[in-house]
Amino acid sequence: MKKELLKGLTDEQIKKLKECKNSEEMLALAKEEGVELTDEQLEAVSGGACVDVICPECGALSIGYVKYDGVLYYNCKRCGHEWSEVDD
Repeated sequence: MKKELLKGLTDEQIKKLKECKNSEEMLALAKEEGVELTDEQLEAVSGGACVDVICPECGALSIGYVKYDGVLYYNCKRCGHEWSEVDD
């Protein structure tokens, strides 16, 4: 995770952020904590369905993703499997 994206967060908030399983949880945490995200932070946590990505665990097409520092972090919305790959 880019250190610039964590700027202004407490150690406790960073710990909670790292426990989030997907971008929806990250955005909910920011709202809950009353943290206003910069445009760069919002872009970094904005994810969505990637219909061209299939979960290697269960074969689902409903995949959430977050991109940090050129690496895509995926989360299957069906089975919860997580994996990553470098974005070319």
